[in-house]
Amino acid sequence: MMTMHHTVSVERADTSSELLKVLPLLNRLMTDEIRREVGTETTMPQFRVLEYLSSGPMALSDLARRRRVSLQSIGELAQMMVDRGWLARKPNPDDRRQQLVELTREGRKHYVRAQENMLGRLTPIMARLSADEHKAVRLALSALFRVLVEAADESEDPEPSAKGGS
Repeated sequence: MMTMHHTVSVERADTSSELLKVLPLLNRLMTDEIRREVGTETTMPQFRVLEYLSSGPMALSDLARRRRVSLQSIGELAQMMVDRGWLARKPNPDDRRQQLVELTREGRKHYVRAQENMLGRLTPIMARLSADEHKAVRLALSALFRVLVEAADESEDPEPSAKGGS
């Protein structure tokens, strides 16, 4: 006899499995659209950097933490984007040892255009959903975003594991 807890666990595992099927398809659509917009040499990590910086300048160390890559790796990526004219470096007024990177006008144009094109590509696909399906997807995406942000925040906080514990 299957317990209620076991049934819920199986359903959650099935949902996770379905999500793992959807994400590569969505990522491929986004990558195709980015490449169509800004050139075949543009990568998803570059787009993500543009996205993070769209709300304002960041220190390379903060950008590395958000991208979950080494400081050396983000430094190389940022330099490539500076060379392309998409990013500019500027002094960090709060810490003279660090520099901030920010979008240039050209970088912001690339980001906005790619974002608009991705939305233009996804919107007709979403229009294929029934009204009930659309409502369910919106509700699910909102909840998924919330729990993923919580999980990301927890994994960035070194305190719980540093206290030795559970």
